[in-house]
Amino acid sequence: MPVLGFNITKIEMEKVSLAPVQGQIEVRLSPKVRDMRLGEIRTPTGKMNGIEILFRYEIDYNPKIARGAVEGAVLYLPPQKDKMDEILNLWEEEKKMDSVTFAEVVNFITKEVSPILMILSKEMRLPYHVPLPRVEVKPQ
Repeated sequence: MPVLGFNITKIEMEKVSLAPVQGQIEVRLSPKVRDMRLGEIRTPTGKMNGIEILFRYEIDYNPKIARGAVEGAVLYLPPQKDKMDEILNLWEEEKKMDSVTFAEVVNFITKEVSPILMILSKEMRLPYHVPLPRVEVKPQ
């Protein structure tokens, strides 16, 4: 697995409106990479270098009933170690990531952050960001 470490640094969720909402509520998730830099992790076999990726994962509701965000960092180790400099140089020059790395990192972050967002939504009585399975009884 290319993501070696995951750390949450900030969680925020706020209800903006307490008025009852009529109709459909749209939930939008926006993962954003804030910064990338060389990082390291200590393992039983010694230190390993990787790419530390700072992220902000935002959740917005439309109509504007609430908003929230989770911030943190992941330590990413590319499949080929020689790609580390290439990824960091692209970020330093253009503030961009290649699509394969971005997909890999965002999928991992989504997997880690989704349960937190589910708990926050439940506790604050907000709609979930993913649809839950429902059982329906068919007439006979």
